[in-house]
Amino acid sequence: MITVIAKLKSKPGQETLLAQGCKQLAREVREKEEGCLMYIPHVAADNPAEILFVEKYVDQAAFDAHVQTPYFKTMTAQFRAILTEEPSLQIMKELA
Repeated sequence: MITVIAKLKSKPGQETLLAQGCKQLAREVREKEEGCLMYIPHVAADNPAEILFVEKYVDQAAFDAHVQTPYFKTMTAQFRAILTEEPSLQIMKELA
């Protein structure tokens, strides 16, 4: 299994737009991607500009398929205009 931790930070004034986009993306991923076991966005309790995704995929192929979906590509293109920097990704493998 593959676990991904993705961190995003919005520009000032763009917090609500980022949160809405993250919730929309999460709904689509959960509805359409069988290889995705978990896709949950979280907002920092002390900073609404910071969003952290916790994602879990059955394997690398499922994650690779995820980043190629049209809705993921559309949302990441929209996020570029409202983020302070590129999202940080940490890809982890589960210890057995």
